Amino acid sequence: MGAGVATVGRRPYAVGLYWENSPSGRVSQAAKEAAGQPGQQAEFYAVRAGNKGGRIPQFGLSPEGAGHKTGMPVFAACLANQQPGSWAGAFRLREGTVVIIVRDDLIVPDGDQFFTDEAEARDRLLQEIGFGGLQRIYAPESWAIPGADTMPVSLLLNDRIDIRLRNIAISKKYIVAGVAGAAALLLFLGIAWYIQAENAREEANRMAHEEEIQRLKDLANRNLPGILQQQQVEYPPPERVWEKKPLPMNLIEACHAGLSQIPAAIAGWKMNDLKCDGSSISTAWSRSMGFSNPPAAFVINEAGVAASFTISLPTLTPRDHEDLIDPIEVTRLYLSQNWPGNINRIADDPPPSPPPGYKGQWNPPPAPWVKRSFTVTVPVLPWNTSTFLGDVPGLLVNSLKYSGSNWVIEGVIYENRK
Repeated sequence: MGAGVATVGRRPYAVGLYWENSPSGRVSQAAKEAAGQPGQQAEFYAVRAGNKGGRIPQFGLSPEGAGHKTGMPVFAACLANQQPGSWAGAFRLREGTVVIIVRDDLIVPDGDQFFTDEAEARDRLLQEIGFGGLQRIYAPESWAIPGADTMPVSLLLNDRIDIRLRNIAISKKYIVAGVAGAAALLLFLGIAWYIQAENAREEANRMAHEEEIQRLKDLANRNLPGILQQQQVEYPPPERVWEKKPLPMNLIEACHAGLSQIPAAIAGWKMNDLKCDGSSISTAWSRSMGFSNPPAAFVINEAGVAASFTISLPTLTPRDHEDLIDPIEVTRLYLSQNWPGNINRIADDPPPSPPPGYKGQWNPPPAPWVKRSFTVTVPVLPWNTSTFLGDVPGLLVNSLKYSGSNWVIEGVIYENRK
């Protein structure tokens, strides 16, 4: 598994990039900043713009030594633009097998992988199929994967080459040209300054000179407070949101205890939805056949065909200080449980606001953590086990919803920025 160059038809494509979502509009800047993080050895990057359907932009980082070049088309991004939606595919090419994974029209971070061992590629595709949620699956016919589409990748890609690699560092020729231009500009400014100085000495008088000095002093005095404020600004630490929320298992146990107050059945009514967020449990009901005398706490609409019932739960205690772990460890713990669901990168929390009355530039550094949303579907709520939900620091459970015969647990995971 790694990165390299794969040939489709007679055209080489870059494969094996690491993809991240970029809610900010400055995608190229975000890619260069990510490439500058400790441990990154990226030489090129590619940008996959958002669209009118709400897809956020993405950027991919190309590792060093993969044989990539400036301007080379990127296989995963070109194919994802050609084939939207949620899908996974393994494509056997001349150099090896490429596995691409796209969910909600976004390439997942490790969804662009290059394998020289076909067995490893098949195992990776089967693993992703096991997570569920895929609309289409592409695989070689010889793999005999049920429901898989065996259409040749050349027809799926359709010669698309609109997304290409860009240099992260500035090319040497541009640096040399920039230095030469700066030198020429300095020379021109030096000559102009000399001529102006000579003319000024001939035409200026002592009073005009003193007035100019006084004007510059006044200007400096007016700007000094703002300059000092910018130099002395101390940004407040980012808010550790997860430490103000209860532990996941405490929230689930509170929902479990509250269910005893929810009627299992009401004559003439049918429960459609149930949701618990740790502070309350809300239910939605619809009218069915038969005589009915609903509880007084029911809120019934004017048509008499729908009702809601809500109870409040005791206030939960926030968790204590909790250090975060790395994204790789979070992914490992997510994969170690046997519940279907998904996990996706989401936008960072907003930075802290400036204090009231502050004037000057306000540009706090990004928080040392990032976020991923997750959902898992379980047949029975895990009251007595902490598998995944209780083992991941920084995990928040936002809601538990009962639909049909399953519970859907939704939440957010904070993890160290890498």
